[in-house]
Amino acid sequence: MFENKIYLGTACASLATMLWAGSFVIARLAVGQISPMLLAASCWFIALLILCPCNFSVIKKEWNVVTKFLPQFFFAALTGVAAYSPLSYFAAQTTSAINLSLISVTSPIFIVIISSLMGQKQPVNTWAGCSVALLGSIYLVCNGEIARLLELHFALGDFLMLIAAVGFAIYSLILSKIPEGLSHLIVMTLMAFFAVLLLIPCVLWEYSQGMMLFTLNTSVLFSITFMAIFSSIVAWGTWNIGLKHAGSEKAGMIYYSLPLWSGIFAFAFLDETMGAVHLVSGILIIGGIAWASRTPQLATQHEPSSTNA
Repeated sequence: MFENKIYLGTACASLATMLWAGSFVIARLAVGQISPMLLAASCWFIALLILCPCNFSVIKKEWNVVTKFLPQFFFAALTGVAAYSPLSYFAAQTTSAINLSLISVTSPIFIVIISSLMGQKQPVNTWAGCSVALLGSIYLVCNGEIARLLELHFALGDFLMLIAAVGFAIYSLILSKIPEGLSHLIVMTLMAFFAVLLLIPCVLWEYSQGMMLFTLNTSVLFSITFMAIFSSIVAWGTWNIGLKHAGSEKAGMIYYSLPLWSGIFAFAFLDETMGAVHLVSGILIIGGIAWASRTPQLATQHEPSSTNA
C-alpha cells in the first residue's frame, strides 16, 4: 500500500496530528480535576509501563546501538516532550489563549528556518506552502478577525511558549534522523523513560506550591488512559515514523492542520460551532500542505540523476 515511503510518512504524521487534536478534547474532561504536570507525568508513566515489558529484551539486544545515541534521545525528550507541558502551563499564567495558540503553530516554520541555518537548502515550494498554511492557522485562531492581531499584547508567557515551539521543532529535527538498527518502539520507550524522568521535578514543584489536584473518577481515568495510549505511544510513535520517512519539513507542514482538526473534533463531540472561518482556514492549510508536499517528490526524482552523474 505504501510503496513510496513519503506517503507512509505523510499518513503517520497526519494520524499523529489528528490524535493530538483529539487529546485536547479529551483533556477538557479532566479540567479542574487533575493538575497539568501530574496529568502529563501520569500519561508518560503509564506509557512507559506498557512499552517496557514489550521492548525490554529488544533493548538489551540493541543496547550497543542505543548507548551511542542516548544524548540525542535525552535532548529530544527534553526539548520536545518533557519541556512542552511545563512551558505551556507557565506561559498560560501570563498570556492569553489566542497568543498561546498563535505561537504554538509556529513550530513548523522554525523547523524550516533551523534546517536552513544548518545548511539544508529549502526550495521555494516549502517556503510558500509553509507561509500559506501558517496564514490559514492564524486565520482560524483569530476566528477570521485578522485585526485582532493588532490588539495582542506580549508578555513573559509568550516568550515561554516561543521556547516550547522552538523545542518541538528541535525535537522533530533530531528524531527525523533516527539511526538505522533501532526500531520505532525502542525509540518510543526511551522517549517515555526520559519524559518521566524529566517530569518528576515538575510534579514535585507542583506539589510544593500546593497546586496539585487529583480526583479519582471515570473522567480522569479515561483521560489519562486515552492520552497515555493514543496521545503518547501512538501519536508520538507515528510522528517519529512520519519524521523519518516524510522528513521534518513535510511533517511540520502537516502539523499546521492541528487547529483545524481540533475545531472538527470540538464540533463533533463538544457541540461547538463551525462556519465560514473554518472553511477558509481549512482551504489555506490544506492548500499550503499540498503546495509544500510537491518538494519531496521533485527531490526524489532528481536524486537518481545526480547519483548517476
